[in-house]
Amino acid sequence: MTGDLLLLKSLVEKDLKVRYKRSLLGFLWFLLKPLFSMVVYTVVFTRILRFGGAIEHFSLFLLTGLLPWNFFAASLSASTKTLLDNQKLIRSIYFPRVALPISAVIANAIHMLMALGVLEVLLIAFGHTPGLSIVLLPVAVLLLAAMTSGFSMMISIGNVYYRDVAQFLEVILLAWFYASPVIYPLGEGLIPVRMEAFIKFNPVAGAMEIFHSTMYYGTWPDLWAWVSLVSWTLVILTVGLLIFKRMEPSVVKEL
Repeated sequence: MTGDLLLLKSLVEKDLKVRYKRSLLGFLWFLLKPLFSMVVYTVVFTRILRFGGAIEHFSLFLLTGLLPWNFFAASLSASTKTLLDNQKLIRSIYFPRVALPISAVIANAIHMLMALGVLEVLLIAFGHTPGLSIVLLPVAVLLLAAMTSGFSMMISIGNVYYRDVAQFLEVILLAWFYASPVIYPLGEGLIPVRMEAFIKFNPVAGAMEIFHSTMYYGTWPDLWAWVSLVSWTLVILTVGLLIFKRMEPSVVKEL
């Protein structure tokens, strides 16, 4: 067990070093990308569509959703290459190969946590004082990371057999983004009732609701958000582990 944890730690460190090799801004890119998106969406939804005008400090509301979403999307995108990029390592020694997609998730989670720390400072500066509900945020981060790991396991396996998975994922993530309460709130009457009920079945909807509630509003998240996040996490993580374990021997041969 200790050896597996050391391997996972080594893989995470490798991911972080390779990602920012010869990069001038390094970690700041993880914050600059959602900041740029925040500016674009703020202009669109407050100046053009007038959507965000009903939300105070709409830019901060956006960033509260964009950071966990970027973590989710970046982790899934990175997982498509984890097995293919480590073919030599996989062939050379035996180790739990599931550590490869998980290491990509952990690396992105580290970036998200640092970015959330910066965001919390901004929120406090603009009068969004955190309530007691902020203590639940680490639980939400852990559950989101676990669910993301389940998805990553399945995607990493699929991309070994079908290289179209990476391209297909980009299209899916684009549609998934707008079907998630990242840039708009639920329960405010801004979304049609039937559409809102459909959106709540989205696997990441509960997580986004929890991030908005604990960080932006400083309130306790609705029960449905926790039920959704916990349920989807258990299902997706279990399915991901089962698929990875079953397909691992044939994947090694395919590589």
